[in-house]
Amino acid sequence: MKTLALLFLLTAMPAAAADFTGTWKVDGTVEDNPVTPTCKLKQTGTTITGTCAFDADHVDDVTGEVKGAEVIWKFKQEYQGTVYTLTFDGKPESDASLKGTIAVDPADADGDFTAKKL
Repeated sequence: MKTLALLFLLTAMPAAAADFTGTWKVDGTVEDNPVTPTCKLKQTGTTITGTCAFDADHVDDVTGEVKGAEVIWKFKQEYQGTVYTLTFDGKPESDASLKGTIAVDPADADGDFTAKKL
């Protein structure tokens, strides 16, 4: 009976939540175009803040949220006079990387990414 009670308690406990705080090197593509920012994320509760940079001259503020094991963050990037919003939606993998999708608005384009913590 003790074994059954312990098994019930262990299965009822939620899995430890991932902490997405840190510097992440993103390697992705959107319609065959490379998307490779370095993102410094800070998680406070379920809120994500920080910056993403393609280079020293293009550093943009990040907003986002954590939903269970999923992390979603976005930032705006100007390119040739148009402001694009890049939204990253990822989940942790067993190798401690993140894998997910990238959506780019208003271009209505999407792609995939992998991010590794530096």
